[in-house]
Amino acid sequence: MKVDNLPQPPHKPGCPAKHRWERKMEKRVKNNEDVYKWSKDTVQALRAGNFAAINMDELIDEVESIAGGYEQEMLSLLKDIIEARLVLTYVKPDSEEAIRSLVAAHGHLQLLCSTVPSLRAAMTDSVIDETYQWAKSYVTEDYGVTLSDRCPFSLDLILEDPYPRLAAEGRVA
Repeated sequence: MKVDNLPQPPHKPGCPAKHRWERKMEKRVKNNEDVYKWSKDTVQALRAGNFAAINMDELIDEVESIAGGYEQEMLSLLKDIIEARLVLTYVKPDSEEAIRSLVAAHGHLQLLCSTVPSLRAAMTDSVIDETYQWAKSYVTEDYGVTLSDRCPFSLDLILEDPYPRLAAEGRVA
């Protein structure tokens, strides 16, 4: 599998050059051109108890990448939520696009957390700070606003289902 062929997220000024998930992806099955065949062969060897036939370093990297994929999805959804909240709070309170993005990203994050409950523990202050910097760079570049260096939203607000509040304010039907 050639890692350099994977799509990369756009880099925005002020964003960390490489997120943790990008660094983990670099380690995935480095010497293996056919990851599907490698996966099938490894499963067959595991079931047969033929541990000598298994490249343990590649297996460990591949298992580790599973968590990295979930973390990548979580970071992306948190970024979308924070970005939408920034737009709605500081730029355009009635932005239908930001409202749709906020509701959709929150729904996806809730689904992800119900599927992978331990992911909730990964939403630390440092993860929120990192994700905020990422979202902030998009909003400042796209709208020309100045935002604080620290995330103005609590984790509870970020994780709060936005729909009831938006409905009570008459911003969604």
